[in-house]
Amino acid sequence: MRLLSTHHVNRSWPQLAGLVAVVAGFYAISGIGMAYVAGFDAVHGRLVHAHWWWLGPSFGGVLLAFCGYYFAYRGIKWAEGGPELEAPALLAVVTAGFVGFLAHGGTALDEFAMRAGGADKREAKVRVGAIAGFEHGVLAMIVCPAAIIALATGVVVPRTDFTWPWAIVPIPAFVLVIWLAKRYRERLRRHGGWRRVVANFFDAVHLVYTVLTSPRRHGPALAGMALYWGADMFALWSATAAFGFHMSALSVIVALGTGMIFTRRTAPLAGGGLITVALVPTLWYGAAVPFAAATLGVVAYRFFTLWALLPGSFAAIPKLRELGRRGEDAGGRDTRTDRGEPALEH
Repeated sequence: MRLLSTHHVNRSWPQLAGLVAVVAGFYAISGIGMAYVAGFDAVHGRLVHAHWWWLGPSFGGVLLAFCGYYFAYRGIKWAEGGPELEAPALLAVVTAGFVGFLAHGGTALDEFAMRAGGADKREAKVRVGAIAGFEHGVLAMIVCPAAIIALATGVVVPRTDFTWPWAIVPIPAFVLVIWLAKRYRERLRRHGGWRRVVANFFDAVHLVYTVLTSPRRHGPALAGMALYWGADMFALWSATAAFGFHMSALSVIVALGTGMIFTRRTAPLAGGGLITVALVPTLWYGAAVPFAAATLGVVAYRFFTLWALLPGSFAAIPKLRELGRRGEDAGGRDTRTDRGEPALEH
């Protein structure tokens, strides 16, 4: 349990090798399990008639998504007078977060990066929460109008089981959470315990709201996160096209938004087999993708988003360990938090 309790940056190389083997096992088991459900003959037929050249654009989409994620992460880090990180350190943190393996679905990896940049403990937690909120918030901003368009035009794929919740829930949820944050975050911040936790959450909401409502000032962050999700959706679409099925734009948007229960950064061990098990049935049911094509498409997509970029995560480990040592001694210097409340409260 200690091995799986936090980020994996400081693990020994034998431990990391063992964790890679675990993830590989989950990846293989989930793929084989989905192929069993689809029928091995159906999967074999899709493989025989595959259009392999589509996998090149799929991997290109993943690389483009990485570029978008870099600018989105940098924008949240800098928003409202945030901590400073030199470019190599920022690249190391973004690489680890994008692949997700080293982060282990937690916040410790991002927190010590923020601390190394000079943020105090509280601001680090707020900004890490804002990164997750920004990630899911922009996804909702993409999926919600797609679902509304699908309903307005009367299309049956994606299925209404998926489109109605996306069309109805996000806007009132955003309004409610933003109202609660504006009303209660300052008074809750004065207390400890659970109220301090809620205050940190509301401050993270406020930071995301600040970025979303200031497109001129925070344009690179907004464009980066939109590029991240758009390129990720294209990568999934292209991987599925390689095995004989071309989803509509509305289908891939709504299906990925629904099946992405956890992102790679927030899921344990970069999603392992969890994302595969979630996405394949979602594509089959919600986007009418044949189960065999969905299985092969998702397995290929997950290969690019996990295994193809995993060496980059390992190459970033020395810089991440350096950040960890630096963050242990950081006390909120070099940011505006050392002069009272952080600029997050504006």
